[in-house]
Amino acid sequence: MIKKLIQIALTIYFFQIIPAFSMELAITVDDLPANGDLYSDDTRLDIIKKMLAAFKKHHITRVYGLINGNKLDKISDGLSILQEWVKEGQLLGNHTYQHLDLAKTSSDEYIKDISNNEILLSQLMIDKNYRYFRYPFLSEGNTQEKRDSVRHFLFNNGYKIVPVTIDFFEYEWNDPYVRCLNKHDKNSIEWLKKTYIEQANNALIISHSLSMMLFNRDIKNVLLIHMNSFTAEMLDELLTAYEKQNIKFIFLSETLSDDVYKINPNVVRERAYTFLNQVRLSRELKNPDIVEKLYESLPEDKLQKLCT
Repeated sequence: MIKKLIQIALTIYFFQIIPAFSMELAITVDDLPANGDLYSDDTRLDIIKKMLAAFKKHHITRVYGLINGNKLDKISDGLSILQEWVKEGQLLGNHTYQHLDLAKTSSDEYIKDISNNEILLSQLMIDKNYRYFRYPFLSEGNTQEKRDSVRHFLFNNGYKIVPVTIDFFEYEWNDPYVRCLNKHDKNSIEWLKKTYIEQANNALIISHSLSMMLFNRDIKNVLLIHMNSFTAEMLDELLTAYEKQNIKFIFLSETLSDDVYKINPNVVRERAYTFLNQVRLSRELKNPDIVEKLYESLPEDKLQKLCT
């Protein structure tokens, strides 16, 4: 009963704040050409075609997909996936060659891995700008030396860091979805779809609440999603849900023109954080109560156990 009342209160809060603020966001997709488990009846090429169809339906182009080049050695149609992405008007950026965690890697090895991705990116993007970089795991360094060295390399080589401000850990829905498909568990799949959209909407509230606390306005946002089966299945519904909340989809270059992204929060920690949380931590501020409650509502335990 208490949980239900909290959910009702959050829903009322959500519909009060979002229509009043026409939030803008750029969509970014991590881990191209592939992320997560795959259902036996699907192919990785099927996934990208479904995602591209959803973007086309909603007239969304120039979405940056952040690639890991080493996956082409493991996925037979990996190169075709990247080629199809660019052919359909989307763009590619750098996510390190091996999807390294900077907290577990030396700065020299990490920088070398960024460079190793550039050959593939230059071949695929030709005359387009691929110098957009996202840290895998959003990990920007657990020492000051790592953080400073990698940032210095990126900026000296013309890269822009691609932050994240809207993240609902949607990749955690993919593997349970594949398990439930294998078990033909329709009820669980419906629960996955329902909670996916609920958490996607909650992520907007989190971003709005932190933006208002830190900057007294809604900043231009960056949404993180991944190249996997369930996100492909849900992308049309996700985009529709966001459009109903007055979300305007913009290009990544427009988002990064917001002056807030000139800020270097300079947060050095083992655990990774979104950009808004980095700024919050740099100011030694606590999360608003609504944000704490929404983080607590993530059904991570159930996702791990579902259809096992």
